[in-house]
Amino acid sequence: MQSFKKILVPVDFTLNTDVAINKALELISEESSIIHLLYVKAPDYSFKKDPHPDYERKLKQWKDAIEEYHSSVIVRLSIKKSGSIQNAIKEKAEEINADLIVIGQTARHHWLPVLKTVLPMRLAASTNIPVLTVKPGALHTKTKTVVVPITGEVPDIKIQALQQLCNKGILNIHLVTFADEKNLLPEISASAILKLYQLLRAKLHCPVEYAVMHGRNRAKAILYYAKKNNADILLVYPKKETQLSWWNQHIPDVLPADSKMQVLAVQPVVH
Repeated sequence: MQSFKKILVPVDFTLNTDVAINKALELISEESSIIHLLYVKAPDYSFKKDPHPDYERKLKQWKDAIEEYHSSVIVRLSIKKSGSIQNAIKEKAEEINADLIVIGQTARHHWLPVLKTVLPMRLAASTNIPVLTVKPGALHTKTKTVVVPITGEVPDIKIQALQQLCNKGILNIHLVTFADEKNLLPEISASAILKLYQLLRAKLHCPVEYAVMHGRNRAKAILYYAKKNNADILLVYPKKETQLSWWNQHIPDVLPADSKMQVLAVQPVVH
């Protein structure tokens, strides 16, 4: 991932669509960029009535509006028939080799996440494509603060994501790592955070600070720190740094619709 030049945005023509497209346009590269708008409709054999029978017209309206105000951005439209929105997004993202998937999300079934239509953290883990989850509360907020957990060696994908975020403006970067049961900082984490701190200060020219957290559940500690420091974006590994409970509850699941906090999940590729 060198830049966010191909962004996939699944749409449902609700406020989710507005916030997802808005954030995609904030992050997309300036030149030769493509936003893919994907609408998933029920298959022909389904008894479910399509809530948006005029989806083709609405997709065209979004395409015209984006290209009118962002002349350097190309918008491509896709319609998939599928009984699983999650699978349809995954297939389309892999088909176009997307650099980023943006999911607008308002529904909260945090007591039983299996009821959710799309599981962003699972999507990031299964595709190795960064997934940004945004709530309507982030629609009119500017990104100023990003929290980045450091739990070992930092893969290139986290560094590249930070570079993309910093390219859009000066950010306050908070590096967070974790002490062990004896309140000691693991050597690998200490080395990684120092290395990243020096790199970010020299290369990105963004203010950087770091903190050491405690607690067995890292996702809870990350979320607590992010709220305390008024974070706009969490740059995290899916599951490993987002799972709050054993029944697959993740950080985006507990954020209310009016939250400005965005979750950018990146999965390191294992060679």
